[in-house]
Amino acid sequence: MRKKIENFWYYHKIKVIVGIFAAIFIFLGWKFDTGGVSDLEIGYVIENHKFILEGEKFEEIKAEFESLIHDVDGDGENKEVLFTALIGQRIELEFGIGISHILLLDKEILTIFIDNPFFESLDHYVEKYNIDISSYPEVIADPLEKGEPKVYALPVKNMPLLLDMGLPEDFYFAIRLPKEKEEDDVMRVKNAHIVLDYILSDGEKR
Repeated sequence: MRKKIENFWYYHKIKVIVGIFAAIFIFLGWKFDTGGVSDLEIGYVIENHKFILEGEKFEEIKAEFESLIHDVDGDGENKEVLFTALIGQRIELEFGIGISHILLLDKEILTIFIDNPFFESLDHYVEKYNIDISSYPEVIADPLEKGEPKVYALPVKNMPLLLDMGLPEDFYFAIRLPKEKEEDDVMRVKNAHIVLDYILSDGEKR
């Protein structure tokens, strides 16, 4: 029996290793897809960039966000905003199954995905805060091909709070569409809108 096991491992070890990693990847994808553990997840692209959101100012603003949002699971414990750095396959996973509720993207990633029906329309905020997007045609798209182009991302350059956290000013803020059949996910996307409104309101006061 031992000899058979050794022979099997010798000839099939690559397949076994690949299979294990595939199973882990699928499991993690399923875990993310079923709602997550935080009350709001914010993903930010670091592919080809040299920064990580951290430090005292970052923690201070993160705490402000946490004080505003809803407690999704209703357990009465501390509300949590989770920031996740996106790189490599994690970026593909984001747009494959939808994990983060807020996405902070560079122009390259935004233009790749904005023509797909993945993001919430942000026209309401453009009107409410009188945001000038005339210099940002890349934030406008018509993913449903209805002849009704809308704004699906906003320039971070107009968001002092995010700049204070350490985000590059040439980034964009987007909110992914909620998974309507998942009540918790819908609530987390509502939290994303609460945070965006707070960010823009802060910018208007400065």
